[in-house]
Amino acid sequence: MKTFIRVVGLSCAAFLWSAALVAQSDDRGDWSVTGADPAQSGWQKSESQLAPETAATKVKFLWKIKLGKASKDPRDFSEPLLAGRLINAQGFKDFVYWSSADTLYAVDSELGTLIWKKQFSTNPPAAAPGCGVSRLSLFIEPPQKINFHARRRGPNAPKPVEQPAAQANERKLGVAPGGGYFGLKGIYVLTGDGMLHEQVMNTGADFAAPVRFLPANASPYGMNILGKDVYSATGRGCAGVANGIWSLDMASPDYHVTSLATPSSRPLALTGPVLSPDGQAFFVSGSGAPDEAGGVSPGSVIVLSKDLKVQDWYTPASGMGDYESVSPVTFELKDKQLIVAPGKEGTIALLDAASPGGPDHHAPLSETAPLAKPGAKHRWDGFASWQDKDGVTWVFASVSAEVISTEGSLKRNGPTPHGAIVAFKVDETGQAALRPVWISQDMVNPAPPRIANGVVFALSGGDASTHAILYVLNASTGEELYSSKNEIPASAEFSGVSVGDGHAFFTDRENVLYSFGIGMEH
Repeated sequence: MKTFIRVVGLSCAAFLWSAALVAQSDDRGDWSVTGADPAQSGWQKSESQLAPETAATKVKFLWKIKLGKASKDPRDFSEPLLAGRLINAQGFKDFVYWSSADTLYAVDSELGTLIWKKQFSTNPPAAAPGCGVSRLSLFIEPPQKINFHARRRGPNAPKPVEQPAAQANERKLGVAPGGGYFGLKGIYVLTGDGMLHEQVMNTGADFAAPVRFLPANASPYGMNILGKDVYSATGRGCAGVANGIWSLDMASPDYHVTSLATPSSRPLALTGPVLSPDGQAFFVSGSGAPDEAGGVSPGSVIVLSKDLKVQDWYTPASGMGDYESVSPVTFELKDKQLIVAPGKEGTIALLDAASPGGPDHHAPLSETAPLAKPGAKHRWDGFASWQDKDGVTWVFASVSAEVISTEGSLKRNGPTPHGAIVAFKVDETGQAALRPVWISQDMVNPAPPRIANGVVFALSGGDASTHAILYVLNASTGEELYSSKNEIPASAEFSGVSVGDGHAFFTDRENVLYSFGIGMEH
């Protein structure tokens, strides 16, 4: 009997192992960080169900679920994360992760039911008014890639060394534990006391002891990750913590933390710095005085090296617009790393990361005509990038002020007194430039757009007197394919959208998580 049980157990283990490897080999439509990737492109590259044709006929409201209490923070950023085909007691599940001030939630992405929740009892010192944590910052470390097409070992080749499974008291945050963990990584949580935690993705259990990333009550702006380096930003002056950019090296034995203080001008990103493949970090600095010590100029696009030293910057000659929160986007084009960010009053600038402002720091590669009036206040602006099937690179901008344009060939979809999504093609003839193609319908506090297989998800967040509306647009033309109309009764300001496996997810101001998309066939 013991032998039989052992054989059955080994068979089950082999099945689970092979199933996990298959799950990892699929394009699962994961959304592991805010904006889909370290560059915060907003582009879901694995999408296959959504397309202009299917979006126009099949997208619908799917489900909603209330999670936690409504936040009172007016600048409360929120964006769900996605992980597909994880194994739990019910088999394979697609997970949506979202957090409140002290709790991490995992929801079944198809059914909209709660799978598990994990409350963090960190008890940080009492925060000053306006400095409390309203959302736990999250990211998922991508799983290891399995190369199923690799050549088999020869008969005399040495067998790879297999690492034994780490015991619970030996596990370290960010370090692969070996043994039967199936190569899957954890979901990471930054709590209000400044500690970085790693949780098992399918159960929410603690995987390893947390490590310190930030001082307690620093009130960070999100997180990003590239390789083993984790990034965040601070900008509220909470708990005596200076404005700045922070990084933690999970590969170092002591989890070394590096920081760049920007005491005179806060980073304007709600989602941490944007990262390029070679480890550069980009952010937009707010208004203020020049920082001689750190080299950060106010009202500028700042380029940092991997060790958070200022490499270069771009400062619009006549001053940047009035932005409360804005993040750039970066992408590669013809062996160049390009950045899209705010330019001089009301314009959008295209920058070369190697020399963003030229010798005098004032000359971008190119600049659009003004999209907003001088002096207009921008509450939350963002960007996204996409490459269509013909290899043409597009840039999309969310503008949270009245959108104006003098371009005669530009397709408009009505007046835009509150804001809109603006689409550009990157013109590669001569000096690279952004050529506007279309402007969406009017949107109140539009979230940064998300792109999947030729469609754009654009969330009009609304405000105190206007509810949120989710639009699905044709990425090439701006044509409306779907609108949620009155399906969302509350506003969804500062709510990012995540997209995967034919679905779009976001939360409203009442902490209701929504799913729209193509329903599962039964």
